Amino acid sequence: MTPHQTLAVAVRLFAICFAIYAVRELLGFYVAGRERNDQYSAAIVATVTVVAILLLVVLWFFPKSIARGLLPLSSDTPAKSSTPEMWIAAGSSLIGLWLVAASVPALLRNGLVMYLFRSESVDTSSFISGLIYYAIQFLVGVGLIVGANSIRRFILWARYAGPD
Repeated sequence: MTPHQTLAVAVRLFAICFAIYAVRELLGFYVAGRERNDQYSAAIVATVTVVAILLLVVLWFFPKSIARGLLPLSSDTPAKSSTPEMWIAAGSSLIGLWLVAASVPALLRNGLVMYLFRSESVDTSSFISGLIYYAIQFLVGVGLIVGANSIRRFILWARYAGPD
């Protein structure tokens, strides 16, 4: 696989992650706005949704153009083929990195809110459950990063195990 193809796959993976993140955050913003009776929240969500969809369309349908803009010409760099097993390890590491990157800001945010409102009569049970959820997400992400080769070996074992 050439570096351009690798980057094109990474751009599409980023588009998928961005879509999941955008849906989650936009729904949360919309629900919070409805609870506060904010009259502008629907318009803000609609505008950001249109911008996000446009960005996702560009990322999904033109990943090779983005790769050509970011990398030198393919004739300048020799193509090295990678085994599918190495792609499994790299993919699980990238998923782990994504989980860690998504959980760290949420852990900091929930911890900071709990610290700032510790003396007030704020119900912190939702923040505690959020901390537990994001701590588990962080640990799973670290496990995927650290155990990428073990996951690769397990998948290879599962592929070739069984009756002959």
